[in-house]
Amino acid sequence: MPSFLVFGDSFLVRQRVAALEAEHGADALLDANRHRMQGGQLAPPELLGVCQAIPFMDPLRLVVVEGLLATAESRSGGGSGRGRGRRGGNSAVDNWQALADAIPQMPDTTLLLLSDGPLSANNSLLRLLRPVCTVEEHTPPRGEQLARWIKETAEAKGAAASPAAIRSMADLVGGDLWTLDQELEKLSLYAAGREIGEADVRLMVSQVREASIFEAVDAMIDGRPEAALRLLAQLRDDGREPLYIIAMVERQLRLLALARDSMDRRLPPEELKRALGTSSDFVVRKTTDQARRHSRQDIAWRYDRLLEADLAIKQGRLDPDLALELLVGESAPRR
Repeated sequence: MPSFLVFGDSFLVRQRVAALEAEHGADALLDANRHRMQGGQLAPPELLGVCQAIPFMDPLRLVVVEGLLATAESRSGGGSGRGRGRRGGNSAVDNWQALADAIPQMPDTTLLLLSDGPLSANNSLLRLLRPVCTVEEHTPPRGEQLARWIKETAEAKGAAASPAAIRSMADLVGGDLWTLDQELEKLSLYAAGREIGEADVRLMVSQVREASIFEAVDAMIDGRPEAALRLLAQLRDDGREPLYIIAMVERQLRLLALARDSMDRRLPPEELKRALGTSSDFVVRKTTDQARRHSRQDIAWRYDRLLEADLAIKQGRLDPDLALELLVGESAPRR
């Protein structure tokens, strides 16, 4: 039975892993034959022992490992991917060479699913395991692909959405598939069989406004100035004050710094939740996905720029809207 390595957008990865489990009948297994393990807390002998075991009264044993490959690049961070996966890369390969050697020899009754968030192309474990796994990368949809995803997701929930409603959802929520899926679920229930229109999306304004705030913050931090400026203009039109937006950016940078530190120290998920001050798996997943794209130095640099903009506004040296625009420009990828 093939082993799968699925990585990329966290929503699409979770969806694909569930589909693979269903395709192989793993959703009907006894609990004794279902294993979900965290890669950051896992030792090779422990994983190999589980994978080599014959299932008990079932045709297969399911082994899902989350975040294993991220351990090969979690200490280097950085948005561009240059140099990621190098520090500690050789030790990661040394530690997990036994897994690469064992996968082709595993019992046919073992279904091994390795799932991860976005990974750099030079991730040492990705290079190590690619020859012995079926590798799938799932990138988030953009532009027309995102519009098609919204349309198809609405249809899967038994609803139809007008082109204007689809555009509105894409503009306000952006590429956050978790939020889009939740909002489409609410809209499909609200529409109750009729076509979802733009007015229906506007009725969800409290949820969508918050989603657009987080999308704008993400665009600023991830160095996507065009998207950030468009979303900031929408927020300003909705009455959001520049100092409020800056406070939201500060909050997200603080969470990223905490997540980056927790990931570097390889804290277990429950401790990471406590560090971030949340019980939400969604917040933890979203924050850690973003933290993997930024180094400590990058987060600190962005924090300094944010403080300068905040001070310039409060001292009256810069118009608030201009300060925001300059902050977005400075948040673009550095050469």
